Amino acid sequence: MSKHSWILLAAIVLAAAVILSIFGSNDDGAAYVSSSRGVGGTSLLFDTLEHMGYPVAVSNRPLNSRTNTSHVYIIIQPYAPPVNIAMAEEMLSWVEEGGRLIFLQNQSTTIIDYVLDTAGFRVGNLVLYQLGRGEVITGRAFDVTNSSMMVDASTGSMIEEALARWNPDRILFAEYYHGFHATENFIGGLPPIVRLILLQMVLTAAALILHLGKRFGKPITLYEETEREENEYLRALARLYHKSEKRKPRDKKNPRG
Repeated sequence: MSKHSWILLAAIVLAAAVILSIFGSNDDGAAYVSSSRGVGGTSLLFDTLEHMGYPVAVSNRPLNSRTNTSHVYIIIQPYAPPVNIAMAEEMLSWVEEGGRLIFLQNQSTTIIDYVLDTAGFRVGNLVLYQLGRGEVITGRAFDVTNSSMMVDASTGSMIEEALARWNPDRILFAEYYHGFHATENFIGGLPPIVRLILLQMVLTAAALILHLGKRFGKPITLYEETEREENEYLRALARLYHKSEKRKPRDKKNPRG
């Protein structure tokens, strides 16, 4: 392998190591994400509900008026995008039609509490609202992080009790609000760290192809062949037959024959 190729491969491997060290250190992941196992993640709540047999899943789509009302949505500290008043009003319209929402945000008054502007029923650190045919639970996101749940799991227990009472078809952790948006293609739907690994694999493959393509020297010029006519064979055979007829000895008795 040439010195240039070695340098290119070494640079790719080094870049991959740096990216993995930045994005994958301690397996923390992003804060408040259900797949994050660090102190700020919420994988403990997600995994516990899953082990208890609840139909938990991840949603990469926004909650709006067209969302299935037989599902429960859990939104924890939304920041990408953050939930504004218009979005909160649309969520509450979905709740009025029978949806059930658990909205946790690290504020003294969440955006949902602010839009509702009414007294709810407080249970521990959570507040329960009856709205139309649905229900809303609000509270602090910090109470369900992995670090908090290891010390005090009371908020998680109250959430589990509400889910048992609701008995939903699906329980969706809305990772859309953490930047995991649904896309048109498969690659775009992968987690960022997986996309980065795939990028490194593509770059490595490109470097190998570049190196292997140089091992055999410069490309040889390809000369075009002369195109043959379709009936060339028939003409050659006819000429050969004609020549053979001329060379045949004539019959003395039959000069024409």
